[in-house]
Amino acid sequence: MSRCLNGQGKSGRKAVRLRSAGAVVVKGEGEGLRVAVMRSGYGTWVFPKGGIEEGEAPEETARREVCEEIGLTEIELRSPLGWTEHEFERGGERYRKRVDWFLFQAGPGAELRPDREENALDCGWLAPEQALPLLSHGSQRRLLRRALSRIDQAAGGQAVGHPDQTGAD
Repeated sequence: MSRCLNGQGKSGRKAVRLRSAGAVVVKGEGEGLRVAVMRSGYGTWVFPKGGIEEGEAPEETARREVCEEIGLTEIELRSPLGWTEHEFERGGERYRKRVDWFLFQAGPGAELRPDREENALDCGWLAPEQALPLLSHGSQRRLLRRALSRIDQAAGGQAVGHPDQTGAD
């Protein structure tokens, strides 16, 4: 992301600010831990996320997007994961998007159902060491490492079967 002063892009135009929320969803534990990832309509492997609607809290948005994009309805909030910010250009307009992220737990029998109308072409439950190199954006690889660290802390520091979290993207 290009961080610019006063919210202006490289062209000098002021960036339109957007807010979204998303989720890292896991199921299982220890060596059986799996992470839900999806292939978007842009061909990228990502976590579910979307725009915050009027009157909606970021956590509610993340939960709704998980339901709409990958079909999970029974998920439990484990922890907020912080936020990411990135800039992009579309249709000649410059945007700066902040995404609030949350860690959710799904039940052991949870099945994913991607919804193409919601820009989810495919999805799957992957072991963390499979998901890390597949994720298309460095910010989401860092986010997964943060989520794994939170899971480790909640488990009393016991390993959950993931690679070194200090590695490069």
